[in-house]
Amino acid sequence: MTTQGDPFPTGSRDPQLLLAAMQRISQEQLGLALERILRRADDYLFDSSNNGGGAELTALRDLRRARAQIGQRFDQAIAEAFRRLQEAPMGARAVDASSLSLVSDEALEEQLATEQVIDGLGRYHAPALELLEKRLAALSERPVLGARDNPVGPKFLAEALGNSLTALDVSTSVRIVLYKFFERDLSASLAPLYDRLNSGLVAAGILPHIKATKRAEPLPQPNQPADTSTADPATVAVANAVATQFGMTGPGDQAMFSNLLGLLQSWRQAMNPARAAEAGPAISSSDVMTVLSLLQREPPRPYEQGTADSRVPLAEQLRRDLLSGARRLGMGGDNVALSEVDEDAVDLVGMLFDVLLDERHFEPDVRSKINRLLVPYIKVAVKDRRLFLYKAHPARRLLNAVAEASEGNRGESPQERELMARVDGTIERLVAEFNEDVAIFETLEQELRGFMEQHHKRIELTERRAAEAQRGKERLEQAREGVSVDLAVSRDTRELPPALDAFINQYTAHHLAQVILREGKEAPRYAEAIDAVTCLLVSFDHAELGVPPDKLPELPRPTLLSILESSGILGHAADEILTTLQRTFQRVSAGESVAAIAEQLPASPIPAAPGPAADSAELQLVAGNATLDFDPAMAERMRALEIGTWVQLTSESGRVEPAKVSWISPISSRLLFVNRRGIRVLVASAEELAAMARLGRLQLREADTAFDDAMHQVMGRLKAVAPAPISPPEGATTT
Repeated sequence: MTTQGDPFPTGSRDPQLLLAAMQRISQEQLGLALERILRRADDYLFDSSNNGGGAELTALRDLRRARAQIGQRFDQAIAEAFRRLQEAPMGARAVDASSLSLVSDEALEEQLATEQVIDGLGRYHAPALELLEKRLAALSERPVLGARDNPVGPKFLAEALGNSLTALDVSTSVRIVLYKFFERDLSASLAPLYDRLNSGLVAAGILPHIKATKRAEPLPQPNQPADTSTADPATVAVANAVATQFGMTGPGDQAMFSNLLGLLQSWRQAMNPARAAEAGPAISSSDVMTVLSLLQREPPRPYEQGTADSRVPLAEQLRRDLLSGARRLGMGGDNVALSEVDEDAVDLVGMLFDVLLDERHFEPDVRSKINRLLVPYIKVAVKDRRLFLYKAHPARRLLNAVAEASEGNRGESPQERELMARVDGTIERLVAEFNEDVAIFETLEQELRGFMEQHHKRIELTERRAAEAQRGKERLEQAREGVSVDLAVSRDTRELPPALDAFINQYTAHHLAQVILREGKEAPRYAEAIDAVTCLLVSFDHAELGVPPDKLPELPRPTLLSILESSGILGHAADEILTTLQRTFQRVSAGESVAAIAEQLPASPIPAAPGPAADSAELQLVAGNATLDFDPAMAERMRALEIGTWVQLTSESGRVEPAKVSWISPISSRLLFVNRRGIRVLVASAEELAAMARLGRLQLREADTAFDDAMHQVMGRLKAVAPAPISPPEGATTT
């Protein structure tokens, strides 16, 4: 294992040298962190074995046996990841659907533990991680760095640990202990590592001025037991986390869910104050699952049609059928009711689907297909409340994948139709095969995501072309603006004859812009062309003073011919233009006024740069308001949008279309938006986007995923119609 981290190479921007330095520093610090983690796990297992735990003693022996191998595999994984960064970017590897199968409960628990480590560390180190990923993307010449491509990112490190632990033959509970120690130790170890890597890249000139747009969130802290005077705090924390089976989420998520339950109960009480008094005995959750299984196999007509009765919410429709089915099966009298916990599950899932279908742009036939997911998701909610608490829950991820594949998909291309056919198959399999094992959601989500990756590769290519075209356009605009300033300074207030004016403002301006794009403004050819313009203007000044033509300063003919060559003018045509310039100087020297000299050069074959009018036209097209009436606070929110963020755009005809931030210009800070097919739909500044938001033509989404966004909007709707929330019942946020 690497034991010495060399500093960054001084004054170098060579990607290989910088990545090699980052690799040495990362291997050193992360290697030490892993050693601490394994040592702490060793102490934990040793203490447990002294208390009579035979399984812990066996695990302790196996850990000590495999300790060196785990460290070696982890170190090699980091080295391999840095090596891949030096290679050309490769598309995401598709999942082989034929190799997927249902996973065991133990494997699912371990996967959930891994996801929680990734989520917790990602939130805690969000600002520094965001900056580091952007700088690594720039250093490796990638438009964006995937989570798995960052050798020091939480996702890669958690997966590297999981692969390294294959050398360890222990129970799932022991592996979970290791994951929790990993999360606890890295929460402190990653901060100095990220700071060191970021500062080194800044010193090397890699995106030195970018600012973080994300904020750090604290890691969740489990409740401590009463007697912690002698126990190691980290060990106590791990034991508590294992005991709760990772049902714990971040405090923000728990607080939101608790508040949501209070609002929901207040809303139900306000809608029907007499319901509690009129309700009969509550059927058990197991009976609810039985009825739901019957409804799942033969979904009632309203769920298939979705909007058959728009006045009745989905939750209310399902509640009626659920209670009706219970009565038919003899599970109670006429006043049979749902327990409060089960009613929460029905209402929350029903409201979530109502919001999802209202706020997302799905085609009518797609809406009916997504409605078929309602019954399986209520079964999940009744069985496992972590659906609402845990962002990495398999059912939650599958719904996000279905929404992503379906939203804005009109089946306009064979690829889109093929993708929708895959979504149909996913929904059919879930409805037909789901009993009470949530592992099927994991399998179906991986299969669908694997297929979507192939679809995304084509879209990413279209996105890159759109970004490259916009980047080229803005570089040209920037070059033309710089050239315009330099030529204006050289020209000063002179009134020039048409021929000389055309040569400078058309031919020379085009030549200088091309030099900037190809060689940069510091190139010798740029200075030579500016000097040639100065010579032309000096000759013109002498001619105005009456200096005889044979006494005028000699023109830099080779440079002038090079300027004309940039516009494709060669040979006799170029000689004719220079002759015209010389005749112009002769006429000025002879005393003719500039206004009287009408001789002009032939029209340039290169189109002139667009004038200011083009900007106002674009502004009117983008914002629909030439005065740009916008809220400064909203403009700041737009300025903070990240690449990959989705919004909703509404055209003047009322057509709603989702659009993603695909690229942010480092030149103008304008944002490029593409649709689901990767085609450019909008390029606008933060101020223009804020103006569109004021006009109702752009809506921000509360969260990045469909499930999270729908949850936020459910809470918003409940707040708008419900009275002050009542206190949620004790234990409402537990699994």
